[in-house]
Amino acid sequence: MTRREALKGLFFAGMGLAVGGPLLQSMGTPAHAATLPAPWKEAPEGSRIDARTWDKMGETLGMLGLGCMRLPTRSGASGGFGRHQPLDQEAVNAMVDYAIAHGVNYFDTAPAYGESEVVTGKALSRHPRSSFRIATKISNMNGRPTLEAGKQMFETSLKNLQTEYIDFLLCHNIQNMAGFKTRFLDNGLFEWLKEQKTKGRIRHLGFSYHGSNADFPALVDFYDWDFVQIQLNYVDWKEMSAGWGGNTGATSSEFLYNYLVGKGIPVLVMEPVKGGALANVSDGVAAVMRERHPDLTPAANALTFVGSLPGVMVTLSGMSNMAQLMENVSLFTGFKPFDEQERAFMLTVADLYKSKGQIPCTACAYCMPCPAGVDIPGNFKVFNSASDALLALDSDRKDLTDKRKAFLKLYNAQEAGARADACVKCNACLPKCPQHISIPQHMERIRGLVAKL
Repeated sequence: MTRREALKGLFFAGMGLAVGGPLLQSMGTPAHAATLPAPWKEAPEGSRIDARTWDKMGETLGMLGLGCMRLPTRSGASGGFGRHQPLDQEAVNAMVDYAIAHGVNYFDTAPAYGESEVVTGKALSRHPRSSFRIATKISNMNGRPTLEAGKQMFETSLKNLQTEYIDFLLCHNIQNMAGFKTRFLDNGLFEWLKEQKTKGRIRHLGFSYHGSNADFPALVDFYDWDFVQIQLNYVDWKEMSAGWGGNTGATSSEFLYNYLVGKGIPVLVMEPVKGGALANVSDGVAAVMRERHPDLTPAANALTFVGSLPGVMVTLSGMSNMAQLMENVSLFTGFKPFDEQERAFMLTVADLYKSKGQIPCTACAYCMPCPAGVDIPGNFKVFNSASDALLALDSDRKDLTDKRKAFLKLYNAQEAGARADACVKCNACLPKCPQHISIPQHMERIRGLVAKL
């Protein structure tokens, strides 16, 4: 029996053992945020997370960074929806205070994240400026932005964040050289950003990437970047999936990471837990990891995989509440990296995860609002909660039939106009999705599954 066959046997055994447990997580906060996982303990008072120093940048940064896309909202919703709802300033203040007290000094936000810059700026302004680093972005992702619009976006960020300079400024969501040229070169904005760096208003200049392997080298080699931010996690390491039930094979975290390391460019990682998806894996996949790493939650396994890579400067986690922050701080305090054997094990887990047929949505909500009112990330989350059962409609196993019933209950619990059947295939969402998901096709498939059930 091969190792992979043995793991698959353990996977199906885990499915059987887990039938009596919760079949679905709630539509709101991920499970590990509702209650602290066991075994788990808070980082000791006065402890600080592990840090890495990069001589080229002259920076020492905590290995864990606080991603500010998914900050707590007053309504309690999580995911990327914070940009569309009022944020809870007091809750953010408490999280920032705890983060800084425990050595987290990198805070990542963007103009595209709704109130995030304003709320983050208020929280950070209560601390000495030397105790934290601010990362924000030039988003200008709509149409052909002008130089003046780009300048205004930068100046507004400084005002919102209550600072005179940005530590890490990213050209946001770059997918290829043609798009970079339209958004930053043709209008003179990139030259202006370099001038701001010379003046000290930008300390480090980089970009965040959502394109293919083929388009990456030209962007990296175009300029002497201080850092680059990429999507990296154990599921996307070999290839990032897109579309229904298949992989494009055009992009892999491994290629992007190795290219940057080969160039000596520090790597910043986004989506280490795929927008929470890797914190809420199926019972069977969780059982496989628990057998190997009983002291780690699914989210901790994902974060440890990323943090173990020596070229990674900061692992960003978009935390939505204090419980998530405390768990992650505990993980990175006295961090225990995976060795090569453990990383190989996680790649086998990735194969099992992909066999469940999940839609690779990270709940970033860039596709929102939908002109027809469809809750795109919400529908994908409902589907992913029972994807294995929905892709095996001919099976009458009790655990799978129970999952299908729970799927229908969650689907129908959404507002009528927000369900997949409200999609009119206008395709407005397609160019906005950084994961390149065929959203209308998925909505049609979900609608068909609901009809069958």
